Amino acid sequence: MVPNFPAADVARDVAAIVVTHNRLALLPTCLAAILNQVPRPDRVVVVDSGSSDGTPEWLAAQKEEWGDVLVVVRQANCGSAGAYHTAFDTALGLGHRWIWSTDDDGIPQPGALAELLAQAERHHLDMVGPLVLAAEDHGILAFPMQGIRDPDALRAKAVDGLVPDTIALFNGTLIGRKVFETIGNVKREMFIWGDEYEFTLRARRAGLKSGTAVKAIHVHPGMSRTEHKVLGGRLGTVETMRADRTPHFFRNMGYIHANYEKASVIPRMIAKYSAHYLLNRDFKGLSVFLESYLAGLRDEYPEEQKRPPTFLPMPERPRASSSSSEVA
Repeated sequence: MVPNFPAADVARDVAAIVVTHNRLALLPTCLAAILNQVPRPDRVVVVDSGSSDGTPEWLAAQKEEWGDVLVVVRQANCGSAGAYHTAFDTALGLGHRWIWSTDDDGIPQPGALAELLAQAERHHLDMVGPLVLAAEDHGILAFPMQGIRDPDALRAKAVDGLVPDTIALFNGTLIGRKVFETIGNVKREMFIWGDEYEFTLRARRAGLKSGTAVKAIHVHPGMSRTEHKVLGGRLGTVETMRADRTPHFFRNMGYIHANYEKASVIPRMIAKYSAHYLLNRDFKGLSVFLESYLAGLRDEYPEEQKRPPTFLPMPERPRASSSSSEVA
């Protein structure tokens, strides 16, 4: 049976979206935090990107419980960009004015949605985000904002509860329909790492208004980066990561540099990463960097990343949910 919420406790203009992949240990907490908001979103869209850990069966059971409130879409794994593209497209099709976005390891705190809606209306915003605290330490921001990691330092910049012109998409952010009507959807072929930043830059270029509502709290694992100085820092720093993510990172960076940065950024980027790989005699790494980054400059993406997703059926017989995993 669908829980009976008073009409005043449902934000009829809001659809929430959650993207997930093999995180059944986290998804119930995220979904419960969304559905227990006052007001709660009118609909919740969950896009499952090919999970194999029991997530599809758990979602099928939740769908039986929540009915039309919960919209579940299953698709082959297209990365976070492909998942967000589908989630936003699905939510827009429901006709709501606002879309509230998160991934499965983000936890909106009580009152977050109400505060985001209030700030959006008060300041006439197209996008408004919460203060995103690191899950490991609530005394730091999960993502640097304006070069700041101290939440109190960012709060000090707020005027009437809002830090204007700064936002951390898509972490608990409320995005107006107007944004998608103006700039389109996420660039899904970016797959992972950079899609949210490119969307932010595109929105900024279009003159859309955004800000961070410092009284709305969202908890998310903190960003961790592995950086190395090049020539003692004379060429700056470079970032290294898992081999499977490196091509996406460099290709997306190339695309962003070609479309949003000054031309001088490109030769500096090539120089410092080439020096890093040559100094470490990592010729394979150099090859991956040059091939991926130059492809991004030309907006060349693998065909499989540009194709629409393959949608998957829901399980026919949902597995019974244990009391510990049900949405409260």
